[in-house]
Amino acid sequence: MRSAAQSSELGIMPGISSYKGDISSSLFATEFFHIAGGVHFKRCINNRWAYRLGINLGSISGEDADTDEPFNQFRNLNFKSNILELHFIYEFNFFEYQIANPESDWTPFVMAGLALFRFNPKGQLGDTWYDLQPLGTEGQSTSLYPQRKKYKRIQPSVPFGGGFKIRLNERFGIQIEAGARRTYTDYLDDISTTYPNKAVLLAENGSLAVQLSDKTIDRLTDNNNDRQRGDASHADWYMFAGVHLNFTLSRKYSDHCRPFKRKLH
Repeated sequence: MRSAAQSSELGIMPGISSYKGDISSSLFATEFFHIAGGVHFKRCINNRWAYRLGINLGSISGEDADTDEPFNQFRNLNFKSNILELHFIYEFNFFEYQIANPESDWTPFVMAGLALFRFNPKGQLGDTWYDLQPLGTEGQSTSLYPQRKKYKRIQPSVPFGGGFKIRLNERFGIQIEAGARRTYTDYLDDISTTYPNKAVLLAENGSLAVQLSDKTIDRLTDNNNDRQRGDASHADWYMFAGVHLNFTLSRKYSDHCRPFKRKLH
């Protein structure tokens, strides 16, 4: 079986990043696409299976004013955040494929794995952007909301997706890939539940927290606790998509089930 052969690859990815949450309802909302990039090391276990360890860096953002939803436009919130991700991903090729394998041509593939990512949403007032997590804009860490804890800015996620691999020559191949990331937080955009009591928020978290918590066009002055700010029933998502340029480190392709080796020059 030719699938016994193994090889190693290095790759770089220029691409895009995006997010789905309380401001953007789709990972494919082009107005919220940002430039992203990554590097990875890949080990091809055989012609069907490979795993890789990599780092991706991108940005996500959202702007209520840029959406078509009346509720969002009235809410008038915005955010931006960098996403730094470390991932371990398995890939499965539908056709036999390795760059080091001279009989490879192309293949569709699927992938899934685990990741750890760091995010830090920022909100804008005037021309200045402020870190939102320390402010507790939904009343986190105040006496009136003991159940609301400040979210961690380092979280796990589950990447999955797929694409196509194309062998260019004996050393290089490209991999066109889109991978969604399922997170376990609803705070990529710092929006999740309800507006907090303003008097409590002002007294315990400060005036900046109040200003960035409620930016509604006709800002309400009441202290009602349960006015909807976000939808806590769904966690947020982010995505990396791009074209991986892969370079094989293996100068030999060994088929362990044949009495010879193919040499690459």
